[in-house]
Amino acid sequence: MSHRVYTTQQQGFTLIELMVTLLLGLFLLGGILQIFTHSKKTYRTQTALAELQENGRYAIDFLSKDLRMAGFIGCSSQATLTNTLNTPNDFFYRFDKAIEGFEASSAKAWTPALPSAALPSALTGSDIISLRRVNEQSFTVNAHPSATSAITLDTSVTRTQLKSAGFLNASNTNNCALAAVSNCSSATVFQISNITGNTLSHTTDGSCTPKNRTTDLKSTYVQGQVWPINTVSYYIRKNPANQPALYRKQDTDNAEELIEGIEQMQIVYGVDSDIRPDKTPNYYVTANAVSDWQKVLSIRISLLIVSTQDNLTDNPLSYTYNGTTHSGDRHLRKVFTSTIALRNRLT
Repeated sequence: MSHRVYTTQQQGFTLIELMVTLLLGLFLLGGILQIFTHSKKTYRTQTALAELQENGRYAIDFLSKDLRMAGFIGCSSQATLTNTLNTPNDFFYRFDKAIEGFEASSAKAWTPALPSAALPSALTGSDIISLRRVNEQSFTVNAHPSATSAITLDTSVTRTQLKSAGFLNASNTNNCALAAVSNCSSATVFQISNITGNTLSHTTDGSCTPKNRTTDLKSTYVQGQVWPINTVSYYIRKNPANQPALYRKQDTDNAEELIEGIEQMQIVYGVDSDIRPDKTPNYYVTANAVSDWQKVLSIRISLLIVSTQDNLTDNPLSYTYNGTTHSGDRHLRKVFTSTIALRNRLT
């Protein structure tokens, strides 16, 4: 009996089988790439939207908190304010103006005119706002025999607290800080010319700038409060990464970046124009139309927030801001608006 042996081992694929396999693989790979691309695009878009929301809310919250304090000089915002500095009309020392705005105009200018080099590198077309007020940290006056005497603080005040308030520098020596001493009937702005223990001198001599033009504080302030006082300005400029950002400048210190992605800031001011003021704004105007800053009771701020990432959309997106429609790009944008009451004008 003969036996036949049949081989069942596969020897290879035909060309047609290989082409079909490659085609199926390409379809599968294309599907996976499409899912990955779509997921990445969705992730970038959602991240950008979250960034817009976070930056906008933080900027409005930060501005609102600071602007509400404009004009705060102690227990009474209506107290008579005396400025003893020898340059009281300098931009950084105009403590008679609780709030001051600058409306952006053409040719890199603002109206009213912005003092030269006061806020360097401000972005053209965006408004600027400055406020003046005492800080939250205060110290109780323990002794003040006469209006020309030095001010002695409560014995519980420490050098660390004085440094935190800016009255002392890193070396624990006098920082020539500006301060306001206040009670419920009057307030005086002065410069600390020397600190000995808990005693603050306010003489006209010394190397401090701008210096006191008089040692007379016009009143005695026993049991009153001493506060650091500052001029704070907010404006838009480009940061080192060439992104628009909200900047904060305190007095003559270098401006500090707060929030990236703030492209524009437009501000209008609520004015009480009644002959007998009723503490209610009658209309809102831009800074160049405000004739008396004492009559400004509220501020309406509109911020245009832009994503820091580009190429988030398939086509350029137009956007509307401040009543004007602009041809956009492939960034995302969102507008945040808030009306802020000046609390110290409503009391």
